[in-house]
Amino acid sequence: MTEPKGKVVQITVKVAEDKYDALKRLAASKHINMADVVRSFINKGLSVDSYQENIDFLTGIIRQEVKAEIGKQANRLAAMLFKVGAITSSNYFLAVRMMSDVISPSMQEDFKDINSNARKLGIDYMKQSGIGVVEFLEDEDAVERAAGKVKSDFSGV
Repeated sequence: MTEPKGKVVQITVKVAEDKYDALKRLAASKHINMADVVRSFINKGLSVDSYQENIDFLTGIIRQEVKAEIGKQANRLAAMLFKVGAITSSNYFLAVRMMSDVISPSMQEDFKDINSNARKLGIDYMKQSGIGVVEFLEDEDAVERAAGKVKSDFSGV
């Protein structure tokens, strides 16, 4: 190892005897003097602090970029969900309109009640968690019972 560049200051440090022996063995194994071993450890220790500062800086940049990208994707998903909602609503209103056009005038009141019942069940269905919805759809009996509820009071329909 070479001597440090620039102004040099001498320090005295006390260490435990086992540490002193370990430093002596390390210096001998590397064929350098103990001062070079100590300077090497000091340089490494100081560079660790610098390294940590660099890591913190880079981590901040990465977090900022990830947050920005997540924001973009969240906005994209929200727009897609809005479109799905609009299409679903259109289909619902189309079905209501078609049903109201094809049923006889004497069944209009029954149809209004069935439609009201179906909306309430649909709202209850939408309030379920994602897992609850999957479990509901996988249970054929539950789906049939829900569909039956819509019509249960209107056996003549």
